[in-house]
Amino acid sequence: MKIKNVSPLGALDVPLLRTVLEPDQIVDVTEDQARALLLQPGNYEPADRPAKTLAASLAAEQEPDEADSPDGQEEGAQAPADGSATEGDSK
Repeated sequence: MKIKNVSPLGALDVPLLRTVLEPDQIVDVTEDQARALLLQPGNYEPADRPAKTLAASLAAEQEPDEADSPDGQEEGAQAPADGSATEGDSK
């Protein structure tokens, strides 16, 4: 699989690969390495068909998590801790 350094910071020291990737450099990686690096789309992009397929798969795996927004949790967090705003309160 091939990935490309697209980081706006330019050259990246990539400990996972034990190398420095120059801007726009394309490098061969294993599937496991690609899985880790393609989760950072601001820094890396797929550079061949297998990497593009993997990137699409990773994006699809992330979508359900994004759909479960924390809005419901935030609502509950805004209720008073003493329980004074509970349903059925007759104040």
